[in-house]
Amino acid sequence: MGMLRYALSVLVGLAFIVSAGAVATAPEAAAQNISVNLDRPNIRPPRIIIPRLLPRVVKPNRVLPDGHSGPDTTQPATGGPPASTNQATNPKPPAKKRRVGRLPNGRPIFFPDDLDIHPLGLFLAGPYVPDILIVSLTGDADPALAEAIAQANGFELLERHSMPLVDVEFIRYRIQNDQSVPEAVAAVISYPGVLAVQPDFFFFLSGATAASSIQYAPRKIHVSEAHRIAKGRDVLVAVIDSGIDADHRELKTSVAESFDAIDFDPAGQKRHGTAMAAVIAANSQLLGIAPSVRLLSARAFGVPKGGGKASATTFAILKSMQWSFDRGARIFNLSFAGPRDPALMKGLDALATRDVIMVAAAGNAGPDAPPAYPGAHSDVIAVTAVDKADVLFDMANNGKYVALAAPGVDVMTATPGNRYELMSGTSVAAAHVTGVIALMMEMEPGLKLAAVRQKLFDSAIDLGPEGPDTGYGAGLVDALGALQLTGRSHLVAAE
Repeated sequence: MGMLRYALSVLVGLAFIVSAGAVATAPEAAAQNISVNLDRPNIRPPRIIIPRLLPRVVKPNRVLPDGHSGPDTTQPATGGPPASTNQATNPKPPAKKRRVGRLPNGRPIFFPDDLDIHPLGLFLAGPYVPDILIVSLTGDADPALAEAIAQANGFELLERHSMPLVDVEFIRYRIQNDQSVPEAVAAVISYPGVLAVQPDFFFFLSGATAASSIQYAPRKIHVSEAHRIAKGRDVLVAVIDSGIDADHRELKTSVAESFDAIDFDPAGQKRHGTAMAAVIAANSQLLGIAPSVRLLSARAFGVPKGGGKASATTFAILKSMQWSFDRGARIFNLSFAGPRDPALMKGLDALATRDVIMVAAAGNAGPDAPPAYPGAHSDVIAVTAVDKADVLFDMANNGKYVALAAPGVDVMTATPGNRYELMSGTSVAAAHVTGVIALMMEMEPGLKLAAVRQKLFDSAIDLGPEGPDTGYGAGLVDALGALQLTGRSHLVAAE
């Protein structure tokens, strides 16, 4: 009977995947399932009923403190075709786990061999914090619900963060018992007032590796000529990254305000964030793309307590997004990459509906890698990297989501302590496009996201195969060309 239940659960899970239209790579398809209807702003999505992918488990309904009812798991799982006789008598054995990498603190990451269906029904989209759970509560949920869930499940309530952008309160818990994150998700998802439950995913900075040449990038995309028209004056740009060294000679007049979304790594070196900020706004020895912009520095990335490379979690990025939006930023530089995270997708949707222009790295996992987020979100401008000869960065992701190319190989930029380095990666390329958009916004502050994209595409210098392609996107960004199109539409509107 146990084997029959397992076979039924696998078939139901597969039917769920097919019905959701998951046709890409296994991790991407999985991530699409876990985010059912979460990518529609201002529409309250149905809860993700993960237990329906599991064998029937009969448990009494729990009553939480203060009268809150727990999940009712007494109903049988429904949906999907019945198992065939052959499947019932010869069920698929449980998937073996394999190590696929390490977390930033050095701990190994184990995923099952079959990434389509996790043994507990949770669809895995990427590495996540092994003992942290993020719960999204509806705007009308009982204020006591968060504490009640913690008490009933033995969680430690670490943090509450209200995000008006999406009318959701995010609760961050530490799992203190022997439960895995998938088990904790299944235990919490059906509570009344719970909108969604997910891991706290890891995101990584896309590139910025040292290399060797002079500052060729501004010449390549006609920045000096563009500066005769605009320099980004009165434009506010949010840089969600590892923080910015505001005392660097290149950025002393650039950083308007700073925010720290993490509670560790107090002595973080801010190398990556400073480098991205300098590409956008350097105004001393280097030629920044938009030297007169004002920057909002939101630090979401840091080195974990156990060591490793800098990373950020879902929760830190969400807090940074809300803070940046509250302070009026219309342009966000997101030079990082990670999985298709349901909560992050919801935040990106909300920003896009408010015409916030988001630029992200296409990713540095190689041409055969799956789409990287936030760049692969349909309302985000994903940027790939090229060198001074227009050759693609050899580690850049390819895909239909790649929108533009920009200099991103051997680019001279600033690093903390009044130092300079040559860096490579799609992160660097994204910062160039962010700077160009800042120039456009000085000329036309009311530009909408769709208009910005179109002007960038129409003015791009075609590279690779004729027309848009999966390597270069629409082509190399051209600062002067984009401003000429912006200026023309601005003058027509004025007349």
